[in-house]
Amino acid sequence: MDIKIIGGLVAILFSFGGLFVQVGTIMTRLDNVEARSIPDISNVEKEISEVKTNLEKEISIIKKDIEELKAKNSNPLMRWLI
Repeated sequence: MDIKIIGGLVAILFSFGGLFVQVGTIMTRLDNVEARSIPDISNVEKEISEVKTNLEKEISIIKKDIEELKAKNSNPLMRWLI
């Protein structure tokens, strides 16, 4: 055999070896990603619902205040007190 043919075969073998190493690395990364669990967000959901209820209460209070101000402004006798 000629040295060129032997060198070519060695190069092909190294190429296949590199390919298998690369595929193995990708498979390992994929296994790691699949093994991760989803974080527990139930606490965040509870906090969001609490904030939502608090905001709804504050909005209702503000609406009542606005209605009171509208009632005061609609009475012409009360305008001079402001």
